[in-house]
Amino acid sequence: MKIIVMTGLLFLATTVAADASFNQVRDVIFTIPTVKTDIEQHELDVYLDNKLPHYQVTSANFFKDGVNLLKQDAQRTLSEDADFYPRLEKHLHSNGICFTGTWHITENTPYTGYFKKEAKGLLIARASTALTETERGDPRAFAFAGKLFPTMKPDNKVKTANFFTVDVLAGAQRDHYLDVKMTNEPKTGFRFSVIPLAFNVARVFRSADDNPGFRPVSAIGELGLKNGEMAKSPRYLMVQASAKNNASDEKDFRDELNIEKHHPTGLNFTILVSDKSGDQEASDWQKIGEIVLNESKVSYGCDRRLHFAHPKISK
Repeated sequence: MKIIVMTGLLFLATTVAADASFNQVRDVIFTIPTVKTDIEQHELDVYLDNKLPHYQVTSANFFKDGVNLLKQDAQRTLSEDADFYPRLEKHLHSNGICFTGTWHITENTPYTGYFKKEAKGLLIARASTALTETERGDPRAFAFAGKLFPTMKPDNKVKTANFFTVDVLAGAQRDHYLDVKMTNEPKTGFRFSVIPLAFNVARVFRSADDNPGFRPVSAIGELGLKNGEMAKSPRYLMVQASAKNNASDEKDFRDELNIEKHHPTGLNFTILVSDKSGDQEASDWQKIGEIVLNESKVSYGCDRRLHFAHPKISK
């Protein structure tokens, strides 16, 4: 048993096992949970009314009853690899939409594991904004997180590999989510209005890891290694929407990405890697595969239960 501190309340809960099946995690997103508190019920009611929640990301929300919740988030994502929790409040990437789909490496690569040609696995993904803004006209910090299952059998319990990519940490004017390039070492960006917030975030995450702006993807290259095989992964990963996706002019990015409403044949993203530069506009990015998403859902489980573990940078 483990005590988990969330929104200033103490919950005694069993930590979810790190090894879960794709269907177990999918159920977290697509099924209506049983909630225990008035706060949880109030939040759940928004989703049940088919409304888009608009959680506010401010420095004031990082502290509750003397607890630094953002620091707690940073330590958890780097040290715990559970795929979901009974309740998990996201203090930066609060507003999102989740997907199911597949990860497929289609090109020859010098890498191992699920960066190797023909590697194919099931995927749970979440698109989000790193700050408060969700609608076109405001600077939005788009992100794409992935939870890769090294199997095509949805009931197999496996250890997942997680990755996280962002376009511009401080947000930028973007008309469409499907226009952006997201990497595991994104641009910082600059906005006067978020300087105090950015300073707070950078300070907290720097205390938890050496380079808080960079998230290694080595866990993907370690999946499915043969005995004695040395893992090899690219340093940089980019996720970019394919040009063959349908366009959508919905104001909120979650409506734009709604597969059932706007993308009946699914959403396609390109997997690109580089060992030289994480610059989104560099010429050395190599396409090695694709992500195909076939279901989407805005839900309580997506925003308030799903967890993406971040591997710590190796010394």
